[in-house]
Amino acid sequence: MLLPLLMNRLALALCFVSLTAQAQPPQDAGTSDAPAAVTAPPPSPEAVSSTASATDTRPEDTAGSEDSGYPTCPEGFNEEAGDLADSTVLGAMQVEVAGQGLTPTSLELRGLQRLTDPQVRKLVGAPPADASRALTGSEVQPLLHRLARTGLFARVEPRVRVSEQGPAVLEVTLEENPTLTAVEFTGLQDLRPDDLWDALLELPSRFPDDDDTQEQVATLRIHKRHGTLRVVSPCPAPRPPRPWLARREDGTFRPGIMLGGLDAALERILKTLREDEGYLLATVSATLSPEGRLVVTVDEGRLEAVEVRGVDEAMAARVREALSLEPGDVFLRSDARRAVERMESRLPFLRAEDRDDDREERTTVRIVEERYADGTRRYSTREEAARKSRRHERVEFEVGWHRLFHDGDDAHSEGLTLEGKRLFVHVRPRPPDLDVDLLPVHTQVTGFAPGLSANLRIWDSKDRVHTTLDGAFFIPLRLGGQHLPGDPEGTSSQRRVNLLGGAKVQLPALGIEELGAQVHDFIDTLDRWRLGDFDSYFYSFLINRPDRDYFRRQGFMAFATWRWQRSWLAGVEVRGDTVSSLQSFTPPLSLFRSDDPPFPNAPVNEGRFRSAVVRLEYSGAAERGTRVGSLFRTPETTLFERHEGWKREPTLRGFVTLEVGEGPGADGADTRFWKLVGDVAMDLPVNWHTGLSLRLRAATGHDLPLQKQEALGGWTALRGFGFKEFRGGDSSVLASAEYRWHGLGIFADLGSVHAASAWSDAQLGLGGSFHFGDDVRFEAAWRIDDKARLTPEARLLFNRTF
Repeated sequence: MLLPLLMNRLALALCFVSLTAQAQPPQDAGTSDAPAAVTAPPPSPEAVSSTASATDTRPEDTAGSEDSGYPTCPEGFNEEAGDLADSTVLGAMQVEVAGQGLTPTSLELRGLQRLTDPQVRKLVGAPPADASRALTGSEVQPLLHRLARTGLFARVEPRVRVSEQGPAVLEVTLEENPTLTAVEFTGLQDLRPDDLWDALLELPSRFPDDDDTQEQVATLRIHKRHGTLRVVSPCPAPRPPRPWLARREDGTFRPGIMLGGLDAALERILKTLREDEGYLLATVSATLSPEGRLVVTVDEGRLEAVEVRGVDEAMAARVREALSLEPGDVFLRSDARRAVERMESRLPFLRAEDRDDDREERTTVRIVEERYADGTRRYSTREEAARKSRRHERVEFEVGWHRLFHDGDDAHSEGLTLEGKRLFVHVRPRPPDLDVDLLPVHTQVTGFAPGLSANLRIWDSKDRVHTTLDGAFFIPLRLGGQHLPGDPEGTSSQRRVNLLGGAKVQLPALGIEELGAQVHDFIDTLDRWRLGDFDSYFYSFLINRPDRDYFRRQGFMAFATWRWQRSWLAGVEVRGDTVSSLQSFTPPLSLFRSDDPPFPNAPVNEGRFRSAVVRLEYSGAAERGTRVGSLFRTPETTLFERHEGWKREPTLRGFVTLEVGEGPGADGADTRFWKLVGDVAMDLPVNWHTGLSLRLRAATGHDLPLQKQEALGGWTALRGFGFKEFRGGDSSVLASAEYRWHGLGIFADLGSVHAASAWSDAQLGLGGSFHFGDDVRFEAAWRIDDKARLTPEARLLFNRTF
């Protein structure tokens, strides 16, 4: 294959330039004792053009005319992944003296210390020093490439020495990489030396055998006969033998040559510390004694200062307190992420600012070597402001702070930059947050009723008053001919648009988490503590089993909530509602069981109700930024938003509510009632995704209206039993225990209801679960009583209610 003329010219002009293999630029080689020596200086562009025109020779032309006497290795033998392509375009070496072309005919190796001349020649496939056959031009370049790519030499300097009467000699001066006799790591605190050995002594995964030849054996099958074919390749091994190299075997260090050089190994350690382990300020230094003892000192990197930009000094002090990063701390990437999470949780009105100009700021980090007269070598880390890189510019080790902070898709370290060992935190006021969610409502009293809920939060950058506006609607659709038999007016009434709207403020200086009011006209339920919204809607659509009772509420609510500590809430609510019963539509609008009767909906005491609710809540996992309250609040459920990390550490959570009110009783006359509800849950993890969850719920009351009476049975409210199988009570007790081992779990529910002046027998439900995540799980439950069946009640559930 013919090579382009321009590439041949460039290769020919560069063939005598000092060839450096992954090391420093070569120094002046000096002069030889021979009568005359030719050392090729770096050619100018003009020299490249003129010389190439006179000596342009293609590798195929030279190789075809000269008999090397040595076997030819397969194409690509000298190439390795990541190397430059010069090995495929470099023509045969030519020397021109006084217009006469000369080719080096012999090879001399100089500068070897630990290695011997025969070992190196054998490794790269060079003829022995006493061989009578002369080298050819096509053999010289592969030999130089193999020498440079062995990883054994810090410098490979070729020269052509020409005497007046003798032949041209290729003289190659070699500087071996350091030989290590012992290695010691110092300065480590959180890391162990085992974490860095692999980076220091990085070796190829495969090594050649000691023999020159490599034998491959294949089994052939010809006309049902088997035979063995042995193919012997006489090419030299592409890598040095393992015993030559510094290495670690079975946890023990073995002395040898530092493959690839010590500076490259220390850069690998630095890269491991910063990019893999996350020590963003780590530095590495080392001392190599003349005897080969290497002492590597690791500084894991400590912050010198933390500065906050974008806010005034008073707010900057609060940001620093929330970050919990102090000067003198070892700085990790994971610390940066957690610090930003803490800051945005405790100060939700601020956000980390991701600056585009900081994304481009880069620092070049390299290892610098210093040599001393007694043979000692010292290595240190040097950080420099990187020059604006040009296309295809190669650098040793480039660190982009944005890339280091943003490993993968994690975006929790925006706004952090490093200048030296000073951390700069860039924050700005958070703009208004608008959250819009789909409400896929599906019930037995509405059919499919899609809607939207929206939440607009307006932040005050001075942390004085934060305002929240809430709204929601859902519309029952006319689908499947659903109606109330014989009641067209009732059908139209239940298809009215459902609306909710409210406003509230947060006053941090007074510890007021919520102060607001809402108005509503919608279909509501008091069964949200039993089954999550989506689970109820999903099974209502799928199998006509919503496992909830509904009624219509029209009225208002005013509320105030105090949060005097991160985990504690105290609140009061005033309610005024007109309540009315609803009936189930016929036929059911479900994917399966649509021919079954509609799921029954229990009646309620209708009329005007007025009540006051006081509550006390605790959540050990709540953060400062955990949202509190919603449009769909009830005395049966907590105001704390469920935290994503419930299962990662021991947590206790619970609440107590007391509602006192007045409304129509069983005889229609206004009656005073009260109800006390307590619900406590505890998670006790053993390790990741393994642990015990306990729950105790108790409720009692007096003269309760129908919609507030106690009932047990159904999912998370005595699993394995029918929905509200035990109802009509004024008190109830429910205890649950669940043990989870990774994806598998077992649970038990025990409960009793007090009705008609007597407690029912304690009912037990047992079951198992398979978990697809923290919330999504498949559960199967059996009742343990005289009605027990072999077939369990089973559900795939998507929400947790406790």
